[in-house]
Amino acid sequence: MTVVTPLRYGLNEADGTIGPHLLACDPPGGARVVEVFGDAATADHIAVVVPGNGHHLGNYFTSTEAHSPRSRGQLLLRTMQEIAPESRSAVVVWLGYHSPPEWYNAITNVPAYAGAQDLANLTHYLPRAAHLTLIGHSYGSTVAGLALAGARAEDYVALGSAGMGAVRRSELGTGTRLWAAYGETDRIRLVPRVRVGRLGLGRGPLELGATRFGTGDIPGHCGYYAEGSESLLNIARIALGRYDQVTPAGITTAPHNPRPARPTHDMEAAA
Repeated sequence: MTVVTPLRYGLNEADGTIGPHLLACDPPGGARVVEVFGDAATADHIAVVVPGNGHHLGNYFTSTEAHSPRSRGQLLLRTMQEIAPESRSAVVVWLGYHSPPEWYNAITNVPAYAGAQDLANLTHYLPRAAHLTLIGHSYGSTVAGLALAGARAEDYVALGSAGMGAVRRSELGTGTRLWAAYGETDRIRLVPRVRVGRLGLGRGPLELGATRFGTGDIPGHCGYYAEGSESLLNIARIALGRYDQVTPAGITTAPHNPRPARPTHDMEAAA
């Protein structure tokens, strides 16, 4: 059995500027990387983005796809800043686990369990004064769900979740608001939600009491961060604590950003 060394978090600010910085990173050839956009040390609101399968250090900095973790993190930060320019916001992209290489490898919960503690540790490393939101997409929602029992987070957002890792609400700890989104054309809803030993990802967030919010007309499984979408707006509103502005499923509002959304893939190689 491979022993995974726990992540040690610390800002790498060698260039002396405020911008994206590494909080943790494996040596070359490793898989894990954690990056922050914005000034987390002084932020009022911090969103932690947890990607799904197919992402690793080897493609983290080179991918130019709109659905890459870095692109999603940067877009979420811009959206939060546009909605609340008076607030100080930051986004952490947490790829701090060995994600399954393909969607069909994601039937096992072993990588999620292995990474959950490191994610929980991150929430205690970040400033306690900040409003903290965990956002897990696809398999990342399982990792984040398993981390909740030991994490400090005001809000948790599950996007296209195949399971939270848990079978009972009590396994997720207390004190965290649960939110969930499922696009109308996301086929992840067809995946059985069970957990038997190392197989299965547990129950879905709606079965565990999460509030479902609207996504608008997003494409497939990978459109939750589509630029200008109702989905992205609601994610940003939750991360900013603007709960009264979050629209429920089936209700949409006028686009915040009328620019056309970047194209996304229905089933990305990296969920």
